[in-house]
Amino acid sequence: MTGLVDLAEAGAAGSYGNKAAGLARVYRRVAVPPGLVVPGSWICRCLDHELRTELDGLLVELTTRPDDQLDPLLEELTAVLDRVRFGADEVGQLRAAARGSELGPVLVVRSSSADEDGASLSFAGVFESVLDIGAEDLAPAVWQVWRSAFSPKALLQYRRIGRAPAADRMSVLVQRAIHPQVAGVAFSEPSGDCYLEWTPGHASDLVAGLAVPTGERLSRSSTVDGWRQQLRAALAELAEDGSGHDVEWAWDARVLWIVQVRPRTAELTGQPAPDGVRIAPLYEADAHDLVLGECAGEYTRIRDKRRVARAIAISQGARVPGGWLANWDRSTPVEPLIAWSRQLPRRLVIDSSPTERQYIIDSGELAATVRRLAGAAPGDGEFAFLCREYIRGQIALLSTVAADGSVYVEASEEGLLALNRGFGSAHPMTADALIALVGPEQSRALEGTTREHARCLHPRAALEWVVDDGDLVFVDYSAPAAEPDLSKAADAVTGARVLSAGVASGRVQLLSIDEILTESSIAPIISIAQPVSAENEALLLSHLRQRLSLDGTGVIIAVSRPIAVLSMLIGVVDGFLFEEGALLSHLGILLREAGVPAAIVGTGNLPPEGSFVEIVHGTVITAAEDARSPAGG
Repeated sequence: MTGLVDLAEAGAAGSYGNKAAGLARVYRRVAVPPGLVVPGSWICRCLDHELRTELDGLLVELTTRPDDQLDPLLEELTAVLDRVRFGADEVGQLRAAARGSELGPVLVVRSSSADEDGASLSFAGVFESVLDIGAEDLAPAVWQVWRSAFSPKALLQYRRIGRAPAADRMSVLVQRAIHPQVAGVAFSEPSGDCYLEWTPGHASDLVAGLAVPTGERLSRSSTVDGWRQQLRAALAELAEDGSGHDVEWAWDARVLWIVQVRPRTAELTGQPAPDGVRIAPLYEADAHDLVLGECAGEYTRIRDKRRVARAIAISQGARVPGGWLANWDRSTPVEPLIAWSRQLPRRLVIDSSPTERQYIIDSGELAATVRRLAGAAPGDGEFAFLCREYIRGQIALLSTVAADGSVYVEASEEGLLALNRGFGSAHPMTADALIALVGPEQSRALEGTTREHARCLHPRAALEWVVDDGDLVFVDYSAPAAEPDLSKAADAVTGARVLSAGVASGRVQLLSIDEILTESSIAPIISIAQPVSAENEALLLSHLRQRLSLDGTGVIIAVSRPIAVLSMLIGVVDGFLFEEGALLSHLGILLREAGVPAAIVGTGNLPPEGSFVEIVHGTVITAAEDARSPAGG
């Protein structure tokens, strides 16, 4: 279709983009600012055959060129786009459409790509918007927004997910500008209840992290008036389709306008699953008829833990990974699984039962992995499994709100799994260093998410993040019962750190990390999120007793890393010394929770086997006969 289209008629996401299509679907049910859509196909009329062929050829190369040839490719694409302009006819049509519509004198121009705001991809913050312009400036604004689909930032994002953009998939949405008194975001549930955040003024300040919002829950039963009453009515209307929504809204003191509607998170695939596979969002959806099978426990635990936490992260501008509950009909071939896997992110985590968990695979391995797990599972018919996007990233971050109210951040290049399980070391990250790593906007998203999580959910939680090609991604959190003592954290740059405050003394027993301890710490049986079974606990403790002398008092365990399996020794030994580790590792959290003294002393600084030491709030003192001298900080 080649003409400009009224927003109310732009319900086809493939032709007009997800943003326009989402608003078109609810246009007659809730208050949506009037608008028109400039389809990508209409914009592509400006490209003659030679230019279009050249552009399409370069875009295809985006996923195939080696890394060392990427910069020249981006330069070639820029040179091609520089040769394209709207002609006088297109400029005239845009101005006439704006003046002859109900849009009003002030307009907003936003991207509406078929690739953004979708079920599996958000492209949050990648494409541009232009606010508060007149009809005379509409043509350059439309051109600017369309071209942002091919900016280096956008192209690198496409390359990361292994896809090439298409010139006609970026449409542009033009709407009447709303100048609100209050604006915000709401994460609704099928019931009509929601978690919302709002701020005076424009919602762009909130979603960009420039404003500190007010967060609250709005239920169907609460007594409200004003804009809250209008918002609740709008969300109840949207809830009739049986799913939750991520809604941006603006109240101009008279009408509450819905300015964006999208899936709750990046949950579903962009295309329907092939026959033989049924899917539903893992985190947000409630209305589905899929079987849960042996992954019912994990399904419930993961959803209950992460749903609101993810909503807070999204509202603060942070990206979150996708996740799905899937059913595969074992009576069908694996080809439907193979077809679905092509729609998924490159790396996945698969869970199918309490014992078959956390398989990290490439998407190309999905069919073989599911077939193997299904073959070992009892029964026949549909096989249920959880499929989650795995983003290791280049840098792992942990954040928490410290006792003094500041946001404390640790960073490591060894990955979240290594940090949580205690194999990795981390260093404190200053606010300036965080900004240098991810930029001011994403830095604000991390700080805002951490503070809002502490305020709304878990005041002492450690939030888990990864940085992937410059993109900050919220992954999960660990919620301890005890206040983290980070008062000595600044000492990390010069010496020992307090992992867990307290005073202890005893003989040092050195422990090396062998294969059994490594596998036990990485395996699903050790997790801060769920208790270890009595059988596994007995086996692990028996192994540790064979390695150590644990009968008596005054035992200080010295080991290279705070690995998770050492939680079995809490209540059995008096203290711990580690060469390296993260303050917010899972074992560190558990030690502080139990009040067991522990310190990180630095590589090569563990006291010798059999020496008598005292741990005094992170300071380690070694006693030799009648003298004592500092050791390890």
